[in-house]
Amino acid sequence: MILVWLRNDLRLADNPALWHACEQKKPIILLFCHCDEQDQFHHESEIKRAFRKAHVSDLSHRVQQAGITWIEHKTPKYHDVAKILLSICLEQDVTAVYLNKSYLVNEQIRDREVKALLQSNEITIHEYDANYLMPPGSVRKDDGRMYHVFTPYKKQMLAVLYNQYQGPKPMPSIFVECKQRSAKRDPVTISEWIVGERHAHQLLKRFVQDNHYAAERDRPDLNSTSRLSPYLSIGVLSARHCLAHALKHQGEGAFESTWVSELIWRDFYADLCFEYPHLVKHQTFKPSAVDEWQNNEAWFEQWQAGQTGFPIIDAGMRQLKKTGWMHNRVRMLTASFLTKLCLIDWRWGERHFMEHLIDGDFASNNGGWQWSSATGCDAAPYFRIFNPTLQSKKFDPDGTYIKKYVPELRSLNSKDIHEPSISQRSHCHYPEPIIDYRTQRLLSLDWLKK
Repeated sequence: MILVWLRNDLRLADNPALWHACEQKKPIILLFCHCDEQDQFHHESEIKRAFRKAHVSDLSHRVQQAGITWIEHKTPKYHDVAKILLSICLEQDVTAVYLNKSYLVNEQIRDREVKALLQSNEITIHEYDANYLMPPGSVRKDDGRMYHVFTPYKKQMLAVLYNQYQGPKPMPSIFVECKQRSAKRDPVTISEWIVGERHAHQLLKRFVQDNHYAAERDRPDLNSTSRLSPYLSIGVLSARHCLAHALKHQGEGAFESTWVSELIWRDFYADLCFEYPHLVKHQTFKPSAVDEWQNNEAWFEQWQAGQTGFPIIDAGMRQLKKTGWMHNRVRMLTASFLTKLCLIDWRWGERHFMEHLIDGDFASNNGGWQWSSATGCDAAPYFRIFNPTLQSKKFDPDGTYIKKYVPELRSLNSKDIHEPSISQRSHCHYPEPIIDYRTQRLLSLDWLKK
């Protein structure tokens, strides 16, 4: 018997471990271990955990339709996983385990323990790379060091992709028939996202065929982003599949597209965490960066609740609370507001996002927050502070996004909604700003340049 251990790769297509296991033409077992306490220890949101469990259920149905044995096991944390796998392997007469690599610190410790225990019992391990355009560690300078600036990293990544890119692995033939049958099931929805690998692929195809991403991606009032991040975060969809579809519809020009650049940012942040494990321990990337914060708890609570008095900021925070997701431009604005204007520790915001995001990815979330707070790799300089009102006027000109998530302001026109007067705020029962932008900006610049 062969066992395929699924983790952050809840898919049948472009799953190298599964594909190679099926190529052996031997009976296989698919295993998924639920580690709820570990997920909570990593501050994963309730909605992300529900999204993952729904996809585990969907995948188990498809696998069992194909006549493949499916096993689920629950254990609180990672330290019990090695013994569980050994027990299952001995019970099922498993001689080889296939898996796709994980790269964060706790996951690597777990996998080393599993490999050591299984190999000591003469069970072979076969590992593959599955969740990034290129495996972490693939893109390096000539001297072997990691890039600390994104642009040269991207340039080198594109050179590597041109020379070494391999398309996604096809779905093993044994599952093709079950793919057709599963299409007839009624869809399950978590928040605004339909559960299922099939739907994720449909969403991807629609996006690459007809999108205005480069021109409109900063507009939260428009539906111009891919909205694929929840599927990427739990491995329902692979980055290589995203690139393959972009190449199919755009040709080699896709390598230079704005959207593929965002996929490379995802690789960049994962690569940083792989190269510098201290980032996983919530340490700043730059040792010289300011790491003393004023941490006004009242301001933080108002920011969390979407009650800062800055409409675009409050719309973003309420969107996060309501849907488990936030538009990328607004993520930058809310993070900049918290760290560079309110002078609140970026780790407070990082954790809040992880505890609410359906697409919470540690590396990308950590990288984004350190970028916004000027403490990270290739970060925005300390003096780059977004003016939330000007950003609101530029990227939500009619106030459509604000009105959707801050309904008390719906009666205001497109000019007033970005900066309501005191009387308008009183009439709409909307709070006054918790800070004066101009005054606080000067104070923050003095603090941050220390």
